[in-house]
Amino acid sequence: MKIVDVKGVSVEFGRRKILDNINFQLDRGEFLIIIGPNGAGKSTLLKAILGLIPFKGEILIFGKDIRKLSRKERERIGYVPQKFLHEREFPITVEELINLSIGKVERREEIVNNFLSLLGIEDLRKKLIGELSGGQLQRVFITRALVRSPEILIMDEPLSGIDISGEKTFYELVNFLHRELKISIILVSHDVTVVDRFADKVLCLNKRMVCFGKPREVLSEKSLESLYGKEMGIYKHKPCPEDGPCKLFVEDGDV
Repeated sequence: MKIVDVKGVSVEFGRRKILDNINFQLDRGEFLIIIGPNGAGKSTLLKAILGLIPFKGEILIFGKDIRKLSRKERERIGYVPQKFLHEREFPITVEELINLSIGKVERREEIVNNFLSLLGIEDLRKKLIGELSGGQLQRVFITRALVRSPEILIMDEPLSGIDISGEKTFYELVNFLHRELKISIILVSHDVTVVDRFADKVLCLNKRMVCFGKPREVLSEKSLESLYGKEMGIYKHKPCPEDGPCKLFVEDGDV
């Protein structure tokens, strides 16, 4: 079943075209990673999918126009924003923040406890969010997005400000959530190297669609050069021998 269906979507701000004729579909339970250079329109596309900005074309979520979804239907979509540093100053604990998101529902405490445990942050429940590290805060916002048991989880560059070890932990966590919860995931990333490892589909975006499909079928030196406007190299993946090469994506410089 097509859980997301984007048809001929374009976005303009004034006379400036941000997105031009975007078309793609996402099946239930699939993991899509969107890649592209800065200013490519990645965040704008997510905002259109969420129904937060006007657009031309059609976006169907659960088979229904996003602009006509009820509040209850919108609750089936979880969202982790690109930046949430401004919320650090708000004097609220982790538990209070998550409770605000889930509202008054039956078994609220049990649901919150389950997700805090699932994401490994049960010991943070009484901490103020301003006391958390970037990686901890990231998990809190993912938990906040998950407590309503969404069918789609949308994340806009959630690794901003996270170190390399935190990035590895994050992708392992998201892959686990994808497998265990069977939810559809749309994630914007700058890291091309993770696409083949985790994504069912990849969307290469630079105001227009450069490529879309299964990573191993559409990612090539040609498509990446077209996407980023510079020479790229792809070294084919093989199991890594102790003294041999692994797969690398190269933008500039030597390796």
